[in-house]
Amino acid sequence: MLRYLSDPALRRRVTAATNKTEAFNGFSQWIGFGNRGVIADNDPVEQEKAMKFNALLTNAVIFHNAPDIAEIVRQLLEEGWTIEPEDLARILRT
Repeated sequence: MLRYLSDPALRRRVTAATNKTEAFNGFSQWIGFGNRGVIADNDPVEQEKAMKFNALLTNAVIFHNAPDIAEIVRQLLEEGWTIEPEDLARILRT
């Protein structure tokens, strides 16, 4: 705890990791469907299946976006646009 409090670089890394996790969870909740994302079953096995399916679906949507972004970048480059590495880095951070 003292290291965390005294090390600004460590705090930035922890905050960045926490923000990514929260963003994933928010997106996962948005993706969730059926009963508004509420798991109505009291069976722990069924609850775990529902959560894993939702995480799988969320990851599939994120993965699907990667080739879509790559294709758009390729098209823009073909049209003569200049795309700076900082621009791509910004897309990947969000």
